[in-house]
Amino acid sequence: MRTVQLGRTGLQTSEIGFGGSRIGGVFAGKNSTRQSLELLRSALDQGITFYDTADMYSQGESESLIGTAFRGSRSQVVLATKGGFCLPARRNMVKRIKPLLRPIVQALGLKRARLPAGFSGALSQDFSPSYLARALEASLRRLRTDHIDLYQLHSPGQEFVRSATFEDALQALEGFKAQGKIRHYGIATEIPEDAPSCLAVPGISTVQLGFGLLDLQALDSGTLTTAQSRGLGIIARGCLGGGLLKDGLDEEQLKQLSPKWPQVLALRSYSHDAGRSLSEVALQFCRQTPGISVTLVGMHAARHLHECLRYLQGPELGAGHYDVLRSLGRVNLAAAAGAAR
Repeated sequence: MRTVQLGRTGLQTSEIGFGGSRIGGVFAGKNSTRQSLELLRSALDQGITFYDTADMYSQGESESLIGTAFRGSRSQVVLATKGGFCLPARRNMVKRIKPLLRPIVQALGLKRARLPAGFSGALSQDFSPSYLARALEASLRRLRTDHIDLYQLHSPGQEFVRSATFEDALQALEGFKAQGKIRHYGIATEIPEDAPSCLAVPGISTVQLGFGLLDLQALDSGTLTTAQSRGLGIIARGCLGGGLLKDGLDEEQLKQLSPKWPQVLALRSYSHDAGRSLSEVALQFCRQTPGISVTLVGMHAARHLHECLRYLQGPELGAGHYDVLRSLGRVNLAAAAGAAR
């Protein structure tokens, strides 16, 4: 596990970060709390020191698990969380009755994907100083710490970033920093188009964005180069394409899941011809892309950690392989679909 510097923050962290969106929650397994704590501590033992979460993940349980896991080893980890989303009334209710609800969900075998649309309620956002102050205090309590290393605004759109009220949010973050409650702050973008407008925002230290073989916009648009020239740390998420780049899905399944299925097949074929799994190649591609500081990998089971570590043990991509993969990732979807038929 290589250690990198996160932009100009001075923070030294592992090049692979633990994505905490998948731990906790009412749909977690019977022994999920114990297993999550063991997974988090095992990840640290294996050299992963960057932990990314948010106050909305599992109604705050993700933060609580991370805080509990590292209660005695706080100085060894870099904690990054996010604020700005407001949980709807339904999710707040679930948060309060989760200990009672989880056994029922397990007994009935309910799955998140089978819930009717709108069951969880619509999310809203609030980046006002008063709301951010309350959200930050709640995150500090759940994370069991007196400071957060990186506090990120959670998916503010371009319209908000360009508004006058955005300045109020930035001033609030500066205030939290002056109080010692956060060390650095950044922006976690929702879509690739939001990233360029964030690069010139004064005071921020990092930008989080989607990036990988199926999401090359940040690379092709020059976003990564610009961020690097400005000393910003880039946190990449989604390097495995939301699961599309994992082996096991056949062509028909891919067609149902994503219009990018021709790219997946082309990338998989090339990787397998090279004697490597596509997941391994995808992770290596992301970690070798200039400008990427930390690559997040979502995990909620021990096997995810073991897979990630196994991928990292593989050889780095040569320049020629990297360029071919980049070209395959940009293949025209319509043309590729026609060729596949």
